[in-house]
Amino acid sequence: MFQLYKKRDFSALVGDTFGFFKLEGKNYFKNYFTINGGLLLLLVLIIYFFSNIFIKGAFAGAQTGNDNAFIEEIYSNLSLFIGFGIGMIFLMTIISVINYSFPIAYLKLIEENKERNFQNLITYFKSKLGRIISFYLLSLVILIPLLVIVIGLTILSVFILIGIPLIFLLIPTLTSFVALTYYNYITEKIGYFDALGRAYEMLKSKFWPIIGSTFVIHMIVQITLGIFAIIPYIIGIITLFTNPESLQQNPENAISFVMILLTAIIIISIICNYTLQNIILINQGVIFYSCKEESGNISVKNNIDLIGTDEA
Repeated sequence: MFQLYKKRDFSALVGDTFGFFKLEGKNYFKNYFTINGGLLLLLVLIIYFFSNIFIKGAFAGAQTGNDNAFIEEIYSNLSLFIGFGIGMIFLMTIISVINYSFPIAYLKLIEENKERNFQNLITYFKSKLGRIISFYLLSLVILIPLLVIVIGLTILSVFILIGIPLIFLLIPTLTSFVALTYYNYITEKIGYFDALGRAYEMLKSKFWPIIGSTFVIHMIVQITLGIFAIIPYIIGIITLFTNPESLQQNPENAISFVMILLTAIIIISIICNYTLQNIILINQGVIFYSCKEESGNISVKNNIDLIGTDEA
């Protein structure tokens, strides 16, 4: 079984993230897609219909040379456009909440030495539903405005060159700060501001190993996303070069082909993005339990408790 409580340096934070998936990956993703798979498929369908309306409007304007053709196409399908848009935002919100909460639930079951199955995961979700909802509501009025200010100041500082290296630090720092706050708030019986404080202390205690490992995991995920996204693009380019005459002779087929290609890229990118986010969030979980071990020597205490149990 994967060891949660362990003192880790930079290389261990990265290595144990992938070590977790080597040990638990099959069961982890089986449960992940059991819980989130149906919602992801529904999101794919909505994105397909939503993007279909949008892309048709764009090509209508390009074909006719009429700048108003795009607006007219959207307006003629306005109710569907708005409906699919609202549905897409709603589903993305629900899926994102599950995405952030699932790794926490899974690692907590490991900590409690419980079987990582669908029933236990759902039971944990239900027990934490109130805290999950309150975290997101509180973050809307407290954390998100603060992050917007920090990001805004960093972007402004780019113009005086100081902000360029800061951007490379900002993304992993904010990722870790938000994730560690969420881990603390959901797993510990503490208030929102206490969770923010603990996340700050954890981040400060091992800043460079945490930021370094988070940055490396981010880069691996982004490169992998890029590879998956570019596959349909490469297929499209090959098709254009191998069969250009038929597409030129029949513009409607060309437009349909491009629409399918763009939609496929969007759908693949979104599914891969949500799936690969698990690697980043498990990495943050490894950081969270490592920081707890650094401050509390929990593994030592657990071993002492086990010795007492064995003697009994």
